[in-house]
Amino acid sequence: MLQWAPYPFIRITLSLIAGILLYFILGKDFRYSTEVFAILLLTYIAVAFYARKARKIPVTNAAGLLGLLCFLSMGYVATQWHAAPNNSKHLLHLPESPAYYTGVVEDYIIQKPGYQNTVLQVQQVQVNGQWQQAEGEVQISVPHDSDKAYELSYGDVMLVRGAPQRVEAPANPNQFDYRQFLANKGIYYRHYLQPLQFRRIATAPPNPLLAASIRLRRNIDKLLRERVGKGQEYAISSALILGVKDELDNAIRNAYASTGTMHVLAVSGLHVGLIYLVLLWLLGLFPPVRRQRVLQAVLVLAFLWTYAFLTGLSPSVLRAVVMFSMVAVAAAIQRQTNIYNTIAVAATVLLLWNPYNLKEVGFQLSFLAVLGIVYLQPRLYKLLEINNWLLDKVWVYFTVSVAAQLATLPLGLFYFHQFPVYFWFANLVVVPLATAVLYTGLAAIVFSWVPGLGWLLFSLHAGLIWCMNGFNLWVQRLPYALLNGFDISQLQTWLLYGFFFFLILFLALRKLRYFALATAVVAVLSGQAMWETLQQKEQALLTLYNLRGVTGLALVQGQQATVLADSVLQQDESNYTYNVQPHLWQLGVLQPEFAALAAEPAGRATYAYSVLPDSNSLLVWRGQRLLLLSHPPALQSKAPLPVDYLLLRQNVRLRPQDLQSYAAGKIILDASSSPWYRRRLHQQLDTLGLAYYDVADSGAFVVKLR
Repeated sequence: MLQWAPYPFIRITLSLIAGILLYFILGKDFRYSTEVFAILLLTYIAVAFYARKARKIPVTNAAGLLGLLCFLSMGYVATQWHAAPNNSKHLLHLPESPAYYTGVVEDYIIQKPGYQNTVLQVQQVQVNGQWQQAEGEVQISVPHDSDKAYELSYGDVMLVRGAPQRVEAPANPNQFDYRQFLANKGIYYRHYLQPLQFRRIATAPPNPLLAASIRLRRNIDKLLRERVGKGQEYAISSALILGVKDELDNAIRNAYASTGTMHVLAVSGLHVGLIYLVLLWLLGLFPPVRRQRVLQAVLVLAFLWTYAFLTGLSPSVLRAVVMFSMVAVAAAIQRQTNIYNTIAVAATVLLLWNPYNLKEVGFQLSFLAVLGIVYLQPRLYKLLEINNWLLDKVWVYFTVSVAAQLATLPLGLFYFHQFPVYFWFANLVVVPLATAVLYTGLAAIVFSWVPGLGWLLFSLHAGLIWCMNGFNLWVQRLPYALLNGFDISQLQTWLLYGFFFFLILFLALRKLRYFALATAVVAVLSGQAMWETLQQKEQALLTLYNLRGVTGLALVQGQQATVLADSVLQQDESNYTYNVQPHLWQLGVLQPEFAALAAEPAGRATYAYSVLPDSNSLLVWRGQRLLLLSHPPALQSKAPLPVDYLLLRQNVRLRPQDLQSYAAGKIILDASSSPWYRRRLHQQLDTLGLAYYDVADSGAFVVKLR
């Protein structure tokens, strides 16, 4: 039987999480959460007071249950208070779009090619010529074409002309939902600014401590750029030490992701834990008397929070620092702590501070990885007894890596759709190298002013990064290094964790019923997989995707597909990976065939595609006729040409009356045409009374066929 007594904070945290999830399910439908919380709290106080006097188990149990219900209600109320739509002053509730607005830069400045991103906390808006107070966050992008390192700084007060736009929904099926990602951070608007559209009018940092931290991080980043260089060594150094990933290119990101070592570039629990272990080793050399323990705790806290300050007080570092700070304090007062309670306390503090942390991928992965390491690693380690010191250390690293990977496996499949096969091997090498990179980097920063020593440390630091990069690139090229194409639902993710949970209970408690439950979960997952495969075998879809500046469509039949697109799409891997690939994976298509729109199909194609004499083209597939016009039509017919779909692309020049030459079931405009062209065509089509569908405005055009 499970004993909950040693884990009081786990019950509290689970109740708080249940309340947060309840709000996500009910939303604004329930308006009396504060009153319910007050009633539960008063009832709990009364019952708890009575339980202390009565000393009866049923009354004590009732008080405990009421206490958990209070935390459940607290989670609901805290989430309701943090939800931006519940704020009457929020931009969401403005009756009209503002002509101007002011706000203060309240986030880091992220470098992108040609522009910079940050978040503006709105303070005032001008509506109908009147200024009024308003609240809300807007993600702004400003052009970066000057010699300055940063166009904006934290605390800059900006005057912006124009109205921010609501973040758009995903433009293609199963595409990453960036709108929801920003909404979890309380951001519902974006604004792409032109050079003369904004002006800095003041400087007023909302948090002076964070402003000082960001300035320090910028100075250290500048030092790394000067002493390490401007190549990938600098990019990795800045990412690993400071968490600044602006200079990482896609090739090196893919290498670390493919080997399962991307976590070393995310400044988080690993880095804080490495610093904590070194501090414990150094301070452990002193005698463990009470005064010494207190001094040790003070020094540990000072070093940990200094490192958090150095990294810009990023949320991922703060999570880890809060957790290790609690461990350090408990050790100082010789309080026997349970690591699970410590993890639960840290999670409770962070969720009360911002309940939407629960939706953050980093929050989920970091806590699950820690739980996996804490619980699974000791049990995996005991499976082998190794007497050799070096092999024992290798075995420790191996079990830590496997434990963390197992704990985060379902989430990794759900969010990233891939599994790095050689993660166990890569982490054996990369984690020790990353440890050395972190230590040498911090030492190089501290002693950068010392002639000779600073140069030596920076050279060693850069050399270690070069080795780490080379190793990852080599592992990435190994056969079957990365398995991708996994597409699982939220329900399947929960079922996978349910399987792991019941299996762990069976191994820990030796109760056959838990093994039966784990088997039942596997049966459900297998049934879902078979049903999904049967459905995919019978599917047939024609999909025209929303791809800026490009035409791309997929012909899906069963679990096979052909992607017809401009050659530009095949050259732009990120465009295909972000916009098209997730949908094909969802349909069970792992390796589609590619064909260029400018050429007729070769070999045994499942479709008919002809390039017409006027350079336009006609696609016929499963009885559907799609005419693609990218050039002025030059062919004339006595009667209107019957086609199911007429696609106008690449700003095709035509007269409105030309469209009457076709008996088209629907006219389609795609994102290969410019916005001004599509707006003009909207007016012309509306005037002619012709039905049309604009992919750039309404998202991908999907036709399901029998």
